Amino acid sequence: MIQYSVVVPIFNGEKTVEELYNKIEEFFVENKLSYEILFVYDCGPDNSWNVLKRLKDFHPNYIKLIKLSRNFGQHNALICGFEHAKGNFVITIDEDLQQLPADIIKLINKQKENDYDVVYGKYKELKHSLFRNISSQLFKRIIKLGVPELHGDYSALRLIKTSIAKSIVEMRNSYTFLDGYIAWITTHISSCQVSHSERKGGNSSYNLKMLMSHSINIFVTFSNYPIKILTKLSISMFIITLIYAVYIVIRKVIFDDLLIGYPSLVIIIGLGLSSIMLALGIIGEYIYRINLKTTKRPNYNIKEIL
Repeated sequence: MIQYSVVVPIFNGEKTVEELYNKIEEFFVENKLSYEILFVYDCGPDNSWNVLKRLKDFHPNYIKLIKLSRNFGQHNALICGFEHAKGNFVITIDEDLQQLPADIIKLINKQKENDYDVVYGKYKELKHSLFRNISSQLFKRIIKLGVPELHGDYSALRLIKTSIAKSIVEMRNSYTFLDGYIAWITTHISSCQVSHSERKGGNSSYNLKMLMSHSINIFVTFSNYPIKILTKLSISMFIITLIYAVYIVIRKVIFDDLLIGYPSLVIIIGLGLSSIMLALGIIGEYIYRINLKTTKRPNYNIKEIL
């Protein structure tokens, strides 16, 4: 019986994946826990696949390699690993050694405290550049605003019950956000403090452009917050315009000091624009719900399994 399945998405890990494997193996051997490691190769720009195959040759019993047909993104690669995981729990960790495999024991101990469905590793201090730290925290707050049920400490180091992970495999959406899926499925989530190290190899694919795109996609796919703002704004404008139209009519009747045609023009334009905005808000609400129901594009496609 396998206790833990470690899923690692690989994109640019040629220089780090071997050391990562050694540290993961060392942790599980020292703690006498049964495990498997699933490396999901997401078609990156370096020689990671050949390094993974060499690792597989030396450690055939503990490693499973999955090669996707093209780059599908980190979260889709993780979900692919979930589908093939056989352990009672799934652990996710990045390829770049910024999270320490030794900290997995903290997640395990925290999960046992209250049988949590998910436990996140919470970083005391991020070892990114100052700009990356500021931008990451900013976009994280924005995403939290749009998806309020999202756990505040979500991170790439996770321990997830396999039953939860398997449920995520069945989910489809126009944009994949793993932690958003988790928030939809369960609220029995906790976190514990872990270390965060400097990146040891390769370059991160998450630049400012990627972070902005990620945040916008999450807002459009997972949140109806922008639609609600538009709806409330349109209703407010409609009420204000209606009040102003009544004022214009009363002033015209009592004082008759307005230019000919002005009252009609104000009422037609004001009520017309506010009605259009209100209609757009209502249509947006329906489109949001249609989007949730109709997006069934597969999250990934597998080319090869070793």
